[in-house]
Amino acid sequence: MKQLKRVGAFIYVPLLFMFFGYLIIYIIGAPVINFASSAVELISLNDAPSFEQKGTNLFEKRSGQTEQVSSDKQTKKNTTQKPDTSEKGEISSSKMVYPVGGDQFGEIVIDKVGINEPLYYGDSEEILRLGAGQYIGSMIPGDLGTTLIGGHNLPSFGKIYYLEIGDEVSVHTHYGDYTYRVTEVKVANYKDPSIEAKLGDQSKRSLILYTCYPLDAIGLTPERVFVSADYVSGPIIDEKS
Repeated sequence: MKQLKRVGAFIYVPLLFMFFGYLIIYIIGAPVINFASSAVELISLNDAPSFEQKGTNLFEKRSGQTEQVSSDKQTKKNTTQKPDTSEKGEISSSKMVYPVGGDQFGEIVIDKVGINEPLYYGDSEEILRLGAGQYIGSMIPGDLGTTLIGGHNLPSFGKIYYLEIGDEVSVHTHYGDYTYRVTEVKVANYKDPSIEAKLGDQSKRSLILYTCYPLDAIGLTPERVFVSADYVSGPIIDEKS
């Protein structure tokens, strides 16, 4: 019986010490491991993307030129022409080529602060590494409602912070060119109720640009720079035709 207890002690005591040893190493080392992994994630957000954009470049093809688009083993040739605008400055919705997630369908140009960013449909992390992205739940330029477009504060989209009331924002799309005039620039929480109210406003055509704040922040922050602007010119999409 004593011999069995000695054998048990030789087996279980080392295992017990090993367990407590690993527990102590985990408690001491976890913060360091978490910090290192977080740092890697933050750095990776600013690396050049290694993937290829999977959407279609509608904006490049708006002049009618032909582009080859490969999908797996199949190759297609697509041509997108800018739709005709009526005398009233309207585009028939039936003649529109609407963007889908991942498509580049335009560019944002703000000469005053030196912004010239490609505009994509969607605002995933992959898209925002490529340029500015429109929130899919918002209206595209020309539709009645609010267009919500975001971009990373670094390296350039953070410059929207320096816009002032009355400044103009140009949004060029594959179906027309739009001009908006800034009405408000503010820093607020990303859940700011006034922004949510503007996003749901279907009484007029408007634009909201946003980026993370502070301007030198790396990674996501709870605050945003919001720039609100009203529609000035550009073809209106007629949903009735």
